[in-house]
Amino acid sequence: MDLVAACRVLVEVEERGGVTRAAAALDIAQSVASRRIDALERHLGGPLLERSSRSAVLTPFGKDLVPSARRLVRLADELELDADRARLRPVSIAVPETCTTRDLAVAEATARGAGVRLDLRREPPARRAELAAARTVRVSIVAVPAAGARWRVPLGAAGRRHNDRPLRLEGLRTRRTIRRHDDDHGSRLRIGPEDDVPHVRDVLDRAAEAAGLLPSQLPTDATTTSSLAAVLADGDLLLCSEAESVAYGLHWRPFVGTQLARGYAVLAESEHDADAVQRAVADELAVALGVPDVG
Repeated sequence: MDLVAACRVLVEVEERGGVTRAAAALDIAQSVASRRIDALERHLGGPLLERSSRSAVLTPFGKDLVPSARRLVRLADELELDADRARLRPVSIAVPETCTTRDLAVAEATARGAGVRLDLRREPPARRAELAAARTVRVSIVAVPAAGARWRVPLGAAGRRHNDRPLRLEGLRTRRTIRRHDDDHGSRLRIGPEDDVPHVRDVLDRAAEAAGLLPSQLPTDATTTSSLAAVLADGDLLLCSEAESVAYGLHWRPFVGTQLARGYAVLAESEHDADAVQRAVADELAVALGVPDVG
């Protein structure tokens, strides 16, 4: 038995003075309303209506139960309203700062079409992990080792001058010849916040040491803006994805002999949130992260 539906009929009967009028108010058939009252009587163990050939009025037992029935109906209505509000509340997601505004807008629009509202917040890697741990956001796209990651983004070096040849780290070794201001050869490889994580930085440091590079040739910047300024002003190179290089107007080169990649995983308090986000915008998030050849 649907207890709430039956109580709705009981409340309407009390307010409108009969089963027929109660059924009309609830937009149900009179026979349906009568069956609900019958079921409620069996459930509660007493008669609710004084039935005669011309009318049906509440019994004293029925009148005593109307206040409780009204409270139950009101709580049920409040529950449905709260559920509607909860469904409309956006799923907050912490994403990398490297995601472009357009890519995130596409993801948000696609999610709306799937009935999911998103609140996308760009944050650096450490902050995304903190927000997830503190449950300040419902979902976080966290940086993880590329092996076994949900998304994998290959990294290369981007500079202001076009060069078709893949980059060997050995080619960045310092030389005694004076470097021209507009020459990228022999420049430093700058590391932005998104790649200042152990599973990327440790691999790069080991490869750079093997290639004979100086620690000063792998500077770490506090912001991507600082990294990009050094690339534009000094001819440095930037460690980044190919998608980022396009967004920054730079020329990207893959590495030779060194495999570097970002890894991303979905971290959420609720598996439902994680599944809902991935079902709605997995491909769109992959594009925003810089995953090549999506779809």
